[in-house]
Amino acid sequence: MTDSISSAAAPLPGAPKPTRHLQRGFTLKQYLDLILTLAHKEVKVRYKNNVLGYLWSIANPLASAMVFYFALQVIMRTNVENYVVFLTIGLFAWQWFSNYLMGACGIFLANGSLIKKSVFPRFVLPIALNLQDTFHYVMSVPVTLGFLLAYSLPVGWDIIPGMLLIIPAQFLLLLGLGLAISSANLFFRDMERILAIGLNMMFYLSPVIYPIDRVPDQYRPLLHLNPMTPLIEAWRALFMKGIIDWHNIGLAYVYGAVAMAIGVFVYRRLVHRFAEVI
Repeated sequence: MTDSISSAAAPLPGAPKPTRHLQRGFTLKQYLDLILTLAHKEVKVRYKNNVLGYLWSIANPLASAMVFYFALQVIMRTNVENYVVFLTIGLFAWQWFSNYLMGACGIFLANGSLIKKSVFPRFVLPIALNLQDTFHYVMSVPVTLGFLLAYSLPVGWDIIPGMLLIIPAQFLLLLGLGLAISSANLFFRDMERILAIGLNMMFYLSPVIYPIDRVPDQYRPLLHLNPMTPLIEAWRALFMKGIIDWHNIGLAYVYGAVAMAIGVFVYRRLVHRFAEVI
């Protein structure tokens, strides 16, 4: 994400003072205050400095939806029912995924000055960035609901508990991957280019622009190895059918737990060497 937490040298109103005491005795409240301060600051800057701030956050997936609709539905006649709604739901979920990972990749480098000058747990940076991107995703939900109404699809109250179940699953998956990628990127600077290629491949190997039931049977299990597949399927079941897809939500939490285990492991192995390479 290009507008990551990048104000490295700026003062942090909610940040604890750099003392050894706080480094040893950070309380949960101090963690939360710092994370919320970082996330709130970036959201405020984004929407304050851009007249079309909110529109910019939804413009890219909507533009992509128009292109894919024209190419696949109009020209290639794929004939997917309510394809615009189908695309919008998948593209918003994908945008959250890809924007966060691209932003997380350079989050420690972008905040190098802050890391050098302040004593605070480094992992609050990817958490704050994830919180910021979660907010942007939630802000896109009214657009999705607008498409549901425009296509005469039912909008039920089940959407609220469904979102409260799916959002934490995607948050955990992203945080785990973000911790691993951001830590590794400090020592292996080609990570950003590799990530860009990987995300491009994952996009077409996720059911973002096509229904998973159109995938040949022999390849379908491979798509479920993609951690975004159960999340996109769960989002679509929730918005388009009003169903809480427990199977895919459960699978998403499994992927989230695995990602968190990997992310925490990589972060803890490398964090003590951050100052050497920034």
